[in-house]
Amino acid sequence: MKYLRILVLLSFALGGCATTANYEKLLKSWVGSNVDNLVMRWGPPANSYPLSSGGRVLEYSNQRNIQLGGYTTTVPQTTYNTGSANIYGTGGSAYGTYSGTSTTYVQKTTPVQNFAMQCITRFTVDAQGTITKWAWQGNDCKAMEPK
Repeated sequence: MKYLRILVLLSFALGGCATTANYEKLLKSWVGSNVDNLVMRWGPPANSYPLSSGGRVLEYSNQRNIQLGGYTTTVPQTTYNTGSANIYGTGGSAYGTYSGTSTTYVQKTTPVQNFAMQCITRFTVDAQGTITKWAWQGNDCKAMEPK
């Protein structure tokens, strides 16, 4: 289980410099822009909600699943053997002890685990079509450093 946690953390770290702080920088850059520019860049929103002020809220949603595990590795399995032996014959008897190890390699498969990733982003637009606010929620709201 410890190995799996390290693997999960490593996979998220390998996502480059995609961070929530960078995502927030990206969202802040839209404040003051016309909503038409956002729709041209991001595409049509998943949902749109009217506001009593004449504005609206545009909601964008991203969902994906990450599957980790399910791979097979070969691990050594060592067996320790100890004991004693008595031998009797016509010429007498002998007694001795022995110890030793034997190593075999067995296949071990890690369990498959699914991780649901989601990001919901909402832009508030005033009656004139200007983006005034934004909000996000989820565990996958990340972006690279804006250029």
